[in-house]
Amino acid sequence: MKKDEIGYLEKELKRSETKGYFVELVIMLTIIYIVDELASNMNSTMQPYMIYDLFKIPGASALTEEYSAAVGTMTLLTLPNYLIMLLSPFYKSLADKFGRKMFLIINTAVMGLGLGICMIAPNYIVYAIGILVVLFVQTNDVQVMYIMESAPARHRAKVCSATKAIALVGVSLIGVAKTVFYDPADLSSWRKVFLLPALFGIAVAIICIPLVKETPVFLTKKLKALKGEKEEENKEEQKEDNKNGGVVNALKYIFSNKQMRSITIAGIIFCLATGVTGYYATILEVASGAGAITAAQINKIVIFFPFINGLVTFISGFLSDALGRKKACIVLSVLAVVGLATFIFGAGLGFNEYVIGTAYGVFIGGLWSICDTLVLVMPSESTPTELRASVIGTMALIMGVGMALSSILIAAGMNVVGSANIGMLCFAMTVPFMLIAIFLITKNVKETNGADLTNIEM
Repeated sequence: MKKDEIGYLEKELKRSETKGYFVELVIMLTIIYIVDELASNMNSTMQPYMIYDLFKIPGASALTEEYSAAVGTMTLLTLPNYLIMLLSPFYKSLADKFGRKMFLIINTAVMGLGLGICMIAPNYIVYAIGILVVLFVQTNDVQVMYIMESAPARHRAKVCSATKAIALVGVSLIGVAKTVFYDPADLSSWRKVFLLPALFGIAVAIICIPLVKETPVFLTKKLKALKGEKEEENKEEQKEDNKNGGVVNALKYIFSNKQMRSITIAGIIFCLATGVTGYYATILEVASGAGAITAAQINKIVIFFPFINGLVTFISGFLSDALGRKKACIVLSVLAVVGLATFIFGAGLGFNEYVIGTAYGVFIGGLWSICDTLVLVMPSESTPTELRASVIGTMALIMGVGMALSSILIAAGMNVVGSANIGMLCFAMTVPFMLIAIFLITKNVKETNGADLTNIEM
């Protein structure tokens, strides 16, 4: 049995290292990334319209007190999501034992299922459950781990950002679907926008089953274990618990390793700046309610900004590989601050829709590129293979705490200053945290660009 397993793994490894398969893999991972980004952006884009319907907002206006209260209610309802996410690191750590492929497929299918639950939700509580399902698997980002463990080291960030850039452009499909299917005269028509992404996620998961193989890094480690090829045998035996991965060992590594501890602290603070992304549609609806922009302009903004987001994300990978992770974060943070300011003030003052869309695309392109660097790229390049999935899963949970707190602060602030002032509120609660985090990155975190993922020691 052992020989048969070794033979099978050797064949899988040989195929996974061919150039032809790598191209196929990147294509499939890009499609999976599109599913991920559609699932990630659906709630933030369609939130106002879901609230109008399920909360019966008078006049379907984002300027009402009822709307502000409904946003607060939805924020409270999503808090259990973050509590259930306590299970996420335990779930993701299974990928260190059973491989990456199984969870890549499961996560993709479950994202489609979660969107389906949202679509048929009879009330906002069931809708929140659908969001919970999506969030639970969305934070795992197994497709990123696939890229990190399959791409050449010197092209790692470029491949990662290129695939994500294409996926982010795919988010414009939400805007297209909203333009086609959403009718302000029929408040329940927001459900139609969820249909195609839900079916798409389930279909992609099924297609991946025969086409995607395990990552070469994971296969190599498993083969070495089966063959008994362990360097420094005594040292490895002393670290047997760590070899098995798991959340407890991941937490020990994160907080005992100076590099990972520094990344985590900076990352938590940075995630406090991410809450605004859940309220961008509300900012636009408020501007529309005040007469600064029209509903038609909003549709164009929602379709257009993903292209700018994708462009910035694509460029960020080249910046990261050329300048290093830390310097790229500095450049991207400057772009993000300028983009956010232009988006908020531009919407309120009635700028051209393409200027507003460009500004928001630049903002979130810079914001999430930095976040990915802190949550996925630098931790992956600072963690041994046998703990990588566990550490990234645990990092996602830790960062989720920062994201949850950010949303709570914005929702609470909105009930104090009113939804009419949400733009200024978001600016004041985003920029300071972002700048503090970037300062900590430059001061305390070591550069990880070009790290050899197969030779990272405990």
